[in-house]
Amino acid sequence: MSLRSTLAATLALCLLSRGALTQVPTTAATPIGVWRGTSQCLVHPSPCNDEIVVYHIARVGAGDRFSLDARKILNGREEEMGILGCRLNPSNAQLRCIMPNGIWRFTARGDSLMGELRLPDSTKYRDVRMARPR
Repeated sequence: MSLRSTLAATLALCLLSRGALTQVPTTAATPIGVWRGTSQCLVHPSPCNDEIVVYHIARVGAGDRFSLDARKILNGREEEMGILGCRLNPSNAQLRCIMPNGIWRFTARGDSLMGELRLPDSTKYRDVRMARPR
């Protein structure tokens, strides 16, 4: 085989394998499960406190609706903060939970969940960093 044929074959193989890799479906990270981490206040002074939190996220029905059961750790125990109704946007894998005083947004990537609370005026009020417990 000539050098030119070898180079052509190598280039063709590289292009074919690159196309094969881009066609492999990727599994999006799911927000479903238990998450533990921190929720930090970004606006000071405010009635907000930094917290160690636990979120229990579950699908509601068969569609894009989810519930987020938010809890904080006080004296080593989970204390209920409330349950939010959320929707998952499949185009960006973002979970949105709308409340009268703001919008929570969360994105799951592997075993991490990143989120924020923005007030109606778009002020970023809280920053949330969580992981799945092992």
